Amino acid sequence: MLRFAPIVFVALGVASAQPALAADMTARAPAYKASPLPVAYNWSGFYAGVNVGYGWGDGANNLAPHDPVFTAGVLDVALAGGLVPASLATDARGVLGGLQAGYNVQTGSLVWGVEADIAAADTKGSSTVTRTLPVFPTIMTTQDQKVDWLGTVRGRIGATVVPDLMLYATGGLAYGHVKASTSIVDPTGGSGTPCLNVICSAGAVESWRVGWTVGGGGEYRIASNWSVKLEYLYYDLGSEKYTIFNPLFPFTPGPARGFDSTANFTGHIARVGLNYKFSPGAVVAKY
Repeated sequence: MLRFAPIVFVALGVASAQPALAADMTARAPAYKASPLPVAYNWSGFYAGVNVGYGWGDGANNLAPHDPVFTAGVLDVALAGGLVPASLATDARGVLGGLQAGYNVQTGSLVWGVEADIAAADTKGSSTVTRTLPVFPTIMTTQDQKVDWLGTVRGRIGATVVPDLMLYATGGLAYGHVKASTSIVDPTGGSGTPCLNVICSAGAVESWRVGWTVGGGGEYRIASNWSVKLEYLYYDLGSEKYTIFNPLFPFTPGPARGFDSTANFTGHIARVGLNYKFSPGAVVAKY
């Protein structure tokens, strides 16, 4: 029986070493680290930026006799016969650029907020027609329009297609500084010769107008809190009515009144903008 004792002791030694080895392996095993959750951009917060774009107008200047009694129907005949165009589109075109600022709130994929902007503009156009009728002299009519300031205060509502891309619709108030002018002359007499008929007249107006705008666009985060947007807006600043005068008839009460010209200021804007959002933009996505 004694010869089996070493085997028993060896077996007992191996058995007693196993818990120590397991404990040592547990102590040496690296701690498990959970992978971080994906990070998604959040559009909530204040932002500001710059924009540049192109504007084109589809407004026109419309003419009507101011005092048909005084002109004895001559202006009506001139309009009816086409000697003076009743309406003349000015085909305004030009660039604009300025600043914008706003605030967004994001709930899930829905993003809504408000934005205000103002831009210096050089959207202007001019049209001229020269016509002749029997008995009447040759008449040249020129109509001009210009928008030199344009701004908006709009609501925006949209949704994120992916966390970094938002598509939105927008609309609200539009305002701007506008100018218009009309000139009706007899070009055959030269620039220094007065127009000796009641058709000839000239006048201009400028004012701040308030109207409305509607449009849409998309905005994409390019890095950190920077985003770029592409936007289209249609605006309507209403109409401005002014009377153009013929200074050769001072015997009437005040300057002689020729036509009433009504300028309609409507148009389109396509622009690109760069925004920076001041509040933190990333949130941990929930799964």
